[in-house]
Amino acid sequence: MRERQEKRPTLALTLVCGRRPALLQKTLASFSERVFRHFEISDVYANLDPFAGGPDEHAACLRLIRDTFPQARIFEPETPSFGAAVQRLWSHAPDGTVLHLEDDWIANEDIKPDRVLPLLSGRTRAVVPLSVEHKWNGKTPFKTHVIKTRLFGWTVWRRRAGTFGTSPRFIDGAFARTCAGLMNPDLDPEKQMYLPHNRKLHDFMAPYGNRLLPARDGGPLITDIGREWRDSRGMAKVVSGGRSEWVTG
Repeated sequence: MRERQEKRPTLALTLVCGRRPALLQKTLASFSERVFRHFEISDVYANLDPFAGGPDEHAACLRLIRDTFPQARIFEPETPSFGAAVQRLWSHAPDGTVLHLEDDWIANEDIKPDRVLPLLSGRTRAVVPLSVEHKWNGKTPFKTHVIKTRLFGWTVWRRRAGTFGTSPRFIDGAFARTCAGLMNPDLDPEKQMYLPHNRKLHDFMAPYGNRLLPARDGGPLITDIGREWRDSRGMAKVVSGGRSEWVTG
């Protein structure tokens, strides 16, 4: 008698990408093999910014997305804006679990539902696969930062608040939609999650948890493959007043 196949949990996807088909191909191939196949992929929203390539690269990225996800809704803005891209995608996040993904990451090992979904409970609103960029101490399971209250120059009260971001993560869809409604599209989407750039967004996110998920050996679970691409072109992100731009040195 054939065993009954267990139904895979549903997972929606938001994808931020530029015109970098070589990186996008590696990202989609890696996550298809190590993540997507373990879930039932439902809604897919992609934002393809006119960044780092021309019409040919744009068309190549469109083909990669549509070949992988025929159901994808793809936004193609006329001007690039990281802040607007994240806000646009998160505003369409459905209820349930959403994987927010960028076009320059690979998964180092399988990420299955039983490793992620049980962690999205209580006040935890996101589970972020560990990368070297997190500089994790191997101890605290949540990303947090300290908020200080000062009086006459003295710190009279301090508390820890949830630290969120826009690198790949599994996030609660309703939480993402609320964040989108509070985002300023003209600001860097990650920098405005910190004070003083967007207090309403920061204060909404602060009480909730962003849980780190390391690999089974405690190391990075995902790897940023865009770093080498940026370094080879002498590109660096410059942030001022909560706004960011890529410059070539």
